[in-house]
Amino acid sequence: MAKDYVVLGTKIVEKLGGAENITKIFHCSTRLRIQLANREKADLEAVKSVAGVMGAVEAAGGVQVIIGNDVPKVYEAVTAKYNLEKSEAIKEKLDDPEEKKGIVAAILNVLAAIIGPAIPLIMCSGLISALLVIMVHLGLDTESSTYAIINMVGSGALYFLPVLLSYTAAKKFNCDVIISTFLGALLISPTLLGFAEAGGYISLFGLPVKAVNYSSTVIPVILTIWVFSYVQKLVERVVPAAVKYIFRPLLCLVIMIPVMLCVTGPVGSYCGDLLSMLMGGINNTAPWASVLVTGCLAPLLVLTGMHLAMIPLVMGMFATAGFDNMMFPAFIGMNFSQFGIALACMLKTKNKNLRTLASSCALTSFLAGVTEPALYGICIRMKRPLAATWIACIVNAVFCAIAGIKVYSFGAPSFFTMPIFMNPDGTMGNFYMAIVAAGLTIVTAFAATWILGFDDSVYGEENE
Repeated sequence: MAKDYVVLGTKIVEKLGGAENITKIFHCSTRLRIQLANREKADLEAVKSVAGVMGAVEAAGGVQVIIGNDVPKVYEAVTAKYNLEKSEAIKEKLDDPEEKKGIVAAILNVLAAIIGPAIPLIMCSGLISALLVIMVHLGLDTESSTYAIINMVGSGALYFLPVLLSYTAAKKFNCDVIISTFLGALLISPTLLGFAEAGGYISLFGLPVKAVNYSSTVIPVILTIWVFSYVQKLVERVVPAAVKYIFRPLLCLVIMIPVMLCVTGPVGSYCGDLLSMLMGGINNTAPWASVLVTGCLAPLLVLTGMHLAMIPLVMGMFATAGFDNMMFPAFIGMNFSQFGIALACMLKTKNKNLRTLASSCALTSFLAGVTEPALYGICIRMKRPLAATWIACIVNAVFCAIAGIKVYSFGAPSFFTMPIFMNPDGTMGNFYMAIVAAGLTIVTAFAATWILGFDDSVYGEENE
């Protein structure tokens, strides 16, 4: 029976205190993200009990309702019925509650908001690079124009990362998108890259400028756009309205170009280099340690959103070492464990609501590496499957540490992205070990879920 998205959306809105209690609504790939005027009017437990809702968690000033792949349809139904404004930008006042969580939480929220929108494109680009490795194995000439074009697309997202993040950072910091994107593009201009290849320092009106290759970097552009957001406010106050159209962007650039090249760019580069040196030191002395620690903490990292804070570190590893042996190998355990858990629930339960939910979660986690529906809709709600997640992640982390598994292209582990484990040098050992790790994770998660059991009464009866 087809879902009635209007009915589902209506029930959610009613249990959140009605449309008048919603100040903002938007969505990501699996969740409705709803900001509330009065949190006390919302009944989170009642929201969780709605058929079609996989889970709900508190967020700054509101809640996040996990729907799954149908979230765009529910979003459209809700906004249409209640005439709610559709907007991607988060208003300044809605960010205030996040600041109360402390500096670490604030930084994580900023990183999630800026890096998150770019991740699907980066993963797509990484998958293309992985597929290119397969094409070479099948006989594609590495000297051909076809290879060059596909390689350009495969490496493009990471190369142009400062441009992508300058746009998302501008949206987050509420500053001029065009000027921000221009600043991001300047960081990877051929002129700067030429200076970087020569090395050393150059000068701008006598000011020292460290020649740095900013392609594939994260921190420099985020720092730059953050500073620009304050510079823009200052310029808005001092430039007369009559000449603002031309002189506002001019004055912004006059201030920001030296600041970017002399301060925020180099400082961000030093921070990135420091992180890379730290990980390089760990990998040189104990290469097994990073994946072991990350794998054991993977469920906690995902639940708290801290895995997004690791993205700059991973990108630095790709830029310097050419592979990641820390985060994505560890997330074989996180992603494939949700498939094993969902499969066990689907086969063991007699509750049709859970069986329907589990079948959907199994597909999304296995094929696409999207774990939120299973994590929040199954593991968090029934508790014991979360223990199975942890067991499977630890088993995978130990295996990856022993086998030394690496990822050579950016991407979350899933059935379709397994080529990211193929070594560009043509050897297949790492790829085969990754397949073994995925299979071991699935079996462990399935067995742990089956043995530990679960209480499916939280999903009610089929007709609820």
